[in-house]
Amino acid sequence: MKKLVIVEDEKMIRQGIKIIALRSQVPIEEIIECKNGVEALEIMKSQLIDVMITDIRMPKMDGIQLIKEVNTLPCVPKVFVISGYDDFSYVVEFLRNGVKEYLLKPVDRTKLITALENVNF
Repeated sequence: MKKLVIVEDEKMIRQGIKIIALRSQVPIEEIIECKNGVEALEIMKSQLIDVMITDIRMPKMDGIQLIKEVNTLPCVPKVFVISGYDDFSYVVEFLRNGVKEYLLKPVDRTKLITALENVNF
């Protein structure tokens, strides 16, 4: 994996995910942190991103809208969703939009590492 984008409005959670990813055995060249969907979308319009991990509820642009926008880009990253909401309607919406993983908060270190390891490039 070359580039990972973490989209999460809560700084502590964003940093925790970054630490887990860095400590995994997955070769990551760069991790970019974004605090909302608008910021993340701008980055993905100008850079090739391999994996995006996003929250659902964020200011400016939520995760659902972000994923829909990202799916219109020429190079679509693999997408993981992290959420504090165990809501089946969210899961269905994400599956329709190509999401690879749906992880609940607090993020389980083992599940996140496994998801990162299973990404096929």
